[in-house]
Amino acid sequence: MKVNTNPFANYTLSIATQYEETKNGLQETQKKPARKLYRTMDAMLQECVFLGATRFGTNFIA
Repeated sequence: MKVNTNPFANYTLSIATQYEETKNGLQETQKKPARKLYRTMDAMLQECVFLGATRFGTNFIA
């Protein structure tokens, strides 16, 4: 087994690990959440009457 004699190896490894965790965290936050699907108009209206306006336009009347 080879022993690492570089005094900066652990320092560099910890920086690289933190960078990787930060990069993965940023990628995770940039993902959009899954869009909720409604099978029927009644199911959508049971949740919120105003959802129709955002999905079907401002002229939507429940």
